[in-house]
Amino acid sequence: MDAFVKERRSQVVFLVLALLFSAVLALVLKYLNTGSPYGVYFVNYITCTLLAFAAMEPKALYNGDIAPCWLGAVTGVIYLASLCANGASIHKNGAILSSVFTRLGVLVPIVLSVALFGERPTPLQGLGVALAVAAAVLMNGLPGKPETSAAANKIYPWLLVLTLLLNGTADAMSKVFAQLGRWQDDGLFMFYIFLFAGLATLVLLVRQRRSLTGRDVFFGVLVGVPNFLSSRLLLAALTELPAFLVYPCYSVGVILVISVVSFFLFRERLNGRQMGAAGMILVSLVLLNL
Repeated sequence: MDAFVKERRSQVVFLVLALLFSAVLALVLKYLNTGSPYGVYFVNYITCTLLAFAAMEPKALYNGDIAPCWLGAVTGVIYLASLCANGASIHKNGAILSSVFTRLGVLVPIVLSVALFGERPTPLQGLGVALAVAAAVLMNGLPGKPETSAAANKIYPWLLVLTLLLNGTADAMSKVFAQLGRWQDDGLFMFYIFLFAGLATLVLLVRQRRSLTGRDVFFGVLVGVPNFLSSRLLLAALTELPAFLVYPCYSVGVILVISVVSFFLFRERLNGRQMGAAGMILVSLVLLNL
């Protein structure tokens, strides 16, 4: 029993560290203007690939199981596809509406885990999930009038749904590997994710005939380190904790940390709606952990 409690506590620590590094990643992306993103994405993925290889033990690209290779390849391509879909949706539908659907993507791994992996939240935990999703949407901003940047104020629902599904599927793949793969191959899985995401990004760079700049390299490394640490720790948390607990806590926890840091470091004040959402986040975290 003591061993079980210690193991569960360690997974919770992994989850908390994952959301902290994810918040660092989000803050870097938010406050640094990088221009065209693909150069930064490429260096980010290469940085993550090198870190994943450095952390691997043993340093072998095949350990007798093909799952880390093909699941990592698929996940890497989905990672980039989700970024591209989000960028296209922001261009067509505006930032607020697109970001709301990106947040709703957390529903995909939760539904997948309940439907396929037999995870069953208690009624209070189910209420916590619903409250966490609602808080994430409310914190980000409810869409009202279409944004002036959206072309001709026209909404493209299919692009919003695609953004939701791709972002949610990218998150869900870690849980899929936690169920289908071997825990000792976690590092290999992360290596192939970032390797194939980097290769896919390189194809886009070549098609655009765009070369890397020193700015791309600097920001790419700055983004890559917290990106790798966040992804690796999230996967570690998913090996023992249920998805309906991990993903909502991870999503709203990142929002809460960003809000607190933005207030103290950048003097950004929350409005009434965001304060209400922050309160909902705290309540949801309590319910999820009951």
